Amino acid sequence: MMPGKKLTLNLITPEKQLIQDKPVDMVILPALLGEMGILPGHVKTIVQLGMGSLRYKADGKEEEFAALGGFVEVLNDVVNVFAESAALAGEIDEEKEKQRIKALKESLSRKDADIDFELAEMEIKQAIARMKVKKKHL
Repeated sequence: MMPGKKLTLNLITPEKQLIQDKPVDMVILPALLGEMGILPGHVKTIVQLGMGSLRYKADGKEEEFAALGGFVEVLNDVVNVFAESAALAGEIDEEKEKQRIKALKESLSRKDADIDFELAEMEIKQAIARMKVKKKHL
């Protein structure tokens, strides 16, 4: 990494823009096929975002989000993360996530006629991903 060179990070969800034009030293994200690190000077790319920990480092501090699907565009030292959902690690309610998983699993086990099984399984995976990010910060 070249001294003084920064990335510009944007994190956008359908609900709101969580980060706008944030100067950062590095971004580590959950690409669909594994973790991906981005430093200044990174080649242009578009990658599918998986579920897991999205972290960035700025001025010696690290911030972490649970990112849940979407895609990432890297172009001219600008990292645009378009996430289906994202939550700051410190704002994730672990108890709420546990209750959500329990309720979804109960619906799946009852085989409720009105439940979308694929959607319920995806929501369980998302809740587990949020909990994993939260547990790293306890």
